Amino acid sequence: MTGLTLRLYNVGFGDAVVLSLPDTDATGADVTRTVLIDAGNALTGTHGDDDTLRAVLRDIHARLAGAPLDLYIMTHEHLDHIQGPLMAARKDGLDLRARSVWMTASSEPGYYGAHPEARRKRRLALDAFEDIAEAARGMAGALPFGMDILLGINNPRASADCVDYIRDMSAPAAPHYVSRQSAPTLPQPFRDASFRVLAPEQDCSVYYGRLKPRALGLRLANGDSGAPASATLTAPEGVRDSDFAELLAFRAASSFANLFHIDRAANDSSIVFEFEWRGWRLLFPGDAEERSWAFMEAQQALRPAHFLKVSHHGSHNGTPDAVLSEVLPETPPDARDRVVAVSTADGAYRGVPHDETLTALRRRARLLDTRSLAMGGWFELRFPADGGPITVSEGAPPTG
Repeated sequence: MTGLTLRLYNVGFGDAVVLSLPDTDATGADVTRTVLIDAGNALTGTHGDDDTLRAVLRDIHARLAGAPLDLYIMTHEHLDHIQGPLMAARKDGLDLRARSVWMTASSEPGYYGAHPEARRKRRLALDAFEDIAEAARGMAGALPFGMDILLGINNPRASADCVDYIRDMSAPAAPHYVSRQSAPTLPQPFRDASFRVLAPEQDCSVYYGRLKPRALGLRLANGDSGAPASATLTAPEGVRDSDFAELLAFRAASSFANLFHIDRAANDSSIVFEFEWRGWRLLFPGDAEERSWAFMEAQQALRPAHFLKVSHHGSHNGTPDAVLSEVLPETPPDARDRVVAVSTADGAYRGVPHDETLTALRRRARLLDTRSLAMGGWFELRFPADGGPITVSEGAPPTG
């Protein structure tokens, strides 16, 4: 193997990226290293499905040919990034193993016991989530656009088993729980390539926004009280239907705002890292949004990259203008190719993907968009050791 290979799959609304690279072992012998960065999708409507994710995991398993991954990186705890390994084990009997596992710092079992402010804010967020989910179950008809996918990927009960499975992928070796502050003690897994961790902050309480006190008239843990959701929502006696509808719309907006706060806090806990090999610099930000990027900017951590995995499925929050200027400056620092790739799907929720953001990215680099691929298909990028042009090919899993 003479170059670095990156395979980015179309899993629908989710992420699955495989890196393969030449390296040397402790004896100096040539080896090929394999890294899997997230593997999941959102099983809601048309934004993801079992068959697609299972096909992707089968392809990854076949590429390994019985060998373990050298490194598995779980950027954060959202279902659209984590449910693949457990699904492959349960539905296809494929047991993905890894020599090393990196997980976001806040997924450590004792994390919230050691971080009281993060524990307090997470408790508020969980109470808000339960209230919103209860209200959604009582709604007549279809949920507001986007609420289904936000409820699905943020459900802590649904994600817990997936996180536990990933935690055990490197057993008996323990996983590494990764933050910017813990990065200096993180062992570099390869001899001929390097990682640089930019985020998250060890104290994830900094990523929580202020929750609105009411969501569909329910009680939140910050002391606001109200009646629990009923099976059907009808106007009380003496209240006009139109006035009641306006009240419900207002509370639904508060509910949505709280869901977005919860979603963003988890996204901002993403492991963000640079990967460097033979002069190539690749940036993988998970689903990092504005709060996380702001901390990275404050640390002056951002540098120009040759490859960017677009954050948060192409939302504007995932690639703020200031970040774009740092990571993909209008004047490139060298003559090497620049490529950006977005894993996304239409119809998830408003603003994802954000057309203007994708247009801005396209002006500065070649843009690869998984929506142009068959479900379960992939882009394969090859980065030559001599710094020559990046080549891109496409593939698809076997049919039938």
